[in-house]
Amino acid sequence: ALKDGWTLESEIRDAPIAVPMGWKKVGNRWVKQPPKWIANYDGKFKGFIPLRKALAESRNAPTVRLASIVGTDDVIQTAHLAGIQTKLEPYITTAIGASDLNLLELANAYRAMASGIYAEPYTVAKLTDRNGEVIFVKNSAVRPLGIDPSVLEQIQEGLRGVVRIPGGTAHSLDNNDFPIPVMGKTGTTNDFRDALFVGSTYGTDGITIAVRIGYDDNRELGDKETGGRVALPIFKETMLNVYGNNLAGPVPQFPEKIEENIDNYLEKTKAQ
Repeated sequence: ALKDGWTLESEIRDAPIAVPMGWKKVGNRWVKQPPKWIANYDGKFKGFIPLRKALAESRNAPTVRLASIVGTDDVIQTAHLAGIQTKLEPYITTAIGASDLNLLELANAYRAMASGIYAEPYTVAKLTDRNGEVIFVKNSAVRPLGIDPSVLEQIQEGLRGVVRIPGGTAHSLDNNDFPIPVMGKTGTTNDFRDALFVGSTYGTDGITIAVRIGYDDNRELGDKETGGRVALPIFKETMLNVYGNNLAGPVPQFPEKIEENIDNYLEKTKAQ
């Protein structure tokens, strides 16, 4: 959407929207399934809202509406530019997580968005024999993202707003007991089966931590066990330990422009 000229201030309608579910084989015949109505977690709709608010509050209806305007092909293409390699299903609900990804791939995509660089993840960097001779060195594939820098900056600003904007699903990270500036996104699957949070510090010197809580047998976690409630506290504790023990160097700061744009939005909404 941002590539097509939308901005974080552009308004999208948060209202009921139905998506077609296609055909299903029942016995020997195909039956057209009824459309699926997309609901928000709070069961409410807020009318026209800025994209940054829809993202911060993780609102499903405007996200699906925006994806239907942009087109599923463009959504999938942009995901691949961010480093997603898994085949994504050409469903409109892929925009809100209908396609499965493993956690490492998801984390690496958020790392790419935070840094502007795609780097192939690896576990073993180097192997040496008993004499100290190097017998293996991992040559990790590293490349700039094929996303316009101005678009990437808006993505970063939008994800930073998830933390800084009141009502954002990760707003609990915007307080004095968590002094590390991060961007990120919560995720909660249907029936509270999985709770996720992926968060990053800024730039090429930053780090990304992804947390997924769920049972191996796909049982429900329990009512209201969302990413913001279950996964985010683990992210918070881990990030504090990483920087508190100086495992990742100094904490990177977000560009002043990103923080100022969010400040201006907060001032404007306060005045309203």
